[in-house]
Amino acid sequence: MNALTPLTADQSYLRHFWHPVATVNELEAADPAGNGPIGRTLLDEPLVIAKLNGKYVAMRDRCAHRYAKLSVGKVLENNRIQCPYHGWEYGASGRCELMPACPSDAIPKKAFTPAYACEERYGIIWVRLDSSWDCTNIPYCEAWENPEFKRQIIAEPYNWDSSAERRWENFTDFSHFAYVHPGTLYDPAYSEPAIVPVDRVGGELRFFMEPGRDMLDTLPDDSPLGSWNYRNSMPFSVNLSIRLYKNDKPFLLWTTSSPTSQNSCRNFMIIAHTEDDLPDSQPLDFQKLVLAEDQPVIETQPGPIYLDEVSLPTDKISNQYRKWLRELSTAAAKGEEAFKAALFTDVTESK
Repeated sequence: MNALTPLTADQSYLRHFWHPVATVNELEAADPAGNGPIGRTLLDEPLVIAKLNGKYVAMRDRCAHRYAKLSVGKVLENNRIQCPYHGWEYGASGRCELMPACPSDAIPKKAFTPAYACEERYGIIWVRLDSSWDCTNIPYCEAWENPEFKRQIIAEPYNWDSSAERRWENFTDFSHFAYVHPGTLYDPAYSEPAIVPVDRVGGELRFFMEPGRDMLDTLPDDSPLGSWNYRNSMPFSVNLSIRLYKNDKPFLLWTTSSPTSQNSCRNFMIIAHTEDDLPDSQPLDFQKLVLAEDQPVIETQPGPIYLDEVSLPTDKISNQYRKWLRELSTAAAKGEEAFKAALFTDVTESK
């Protein structure tokens, strides 16, 4: 059997983007003071996440001494992370600031663990592993920008045995609705999706879709049927702004996949709506139903995307997405300016 050809042979370009690693709620639940630490994985890199001096920090989850995991340690009152093995203490920069066994000795230059850019946005903690070019932003989310939204729900993250690329394609794939979500999101009679214009604007992949209004009669009331406006920050975020057919009100589904590895991802979701008295459980339960329909199918796919896969005209969105990923990977190998040009050069089809 011939070997498959991956879409991107080098995925190091992903280190230049911001990725989510945890919710603030998860960190606050990790210890009584709400400072962590907790351990997470991003692009196969073990990370320790904590809050020191009121700021979120991310470091490689490894003490320089005997490589014990700092995430199993604790955050001290002096705003340092203490290694659980020999008590070495690390500040926000990742440098060791105390070796209890030799408190009077000079701390070796090698006594550090790499620290990474770390920020909080939307109740989610984000990390960028390579900030040397400093040209990417935390992905766009409409939930706090639209004054019509009265409620923003930060869902509990969930893990899939699938790549972040596959998860992104699953969320934006119109063709699968009739087969994976019949009677949930779509009427199976509409198995031939529209082929819509796809634009690149400001580092986002944008497109618009209007499914048939007459499907309202066949779908549950919780189904977010309406005009679907997608603003997708590269590489793994989806901001799906919906104008619901049933009441002409806005509804937001926002998701980002964090690439823990080539074969696994951790997924974050925000739901925003206009209803004062709608319990959070109602839209969350419906999305959990949709995810339960998707997950067993998507996890049958291999993690990486391969060039050998057969594509159709109705795969236009994923084809454009794959093309851009490949361009970004190739450009990053050429340097900062090539990467910026590949990410921020607009290409528009829509009028």
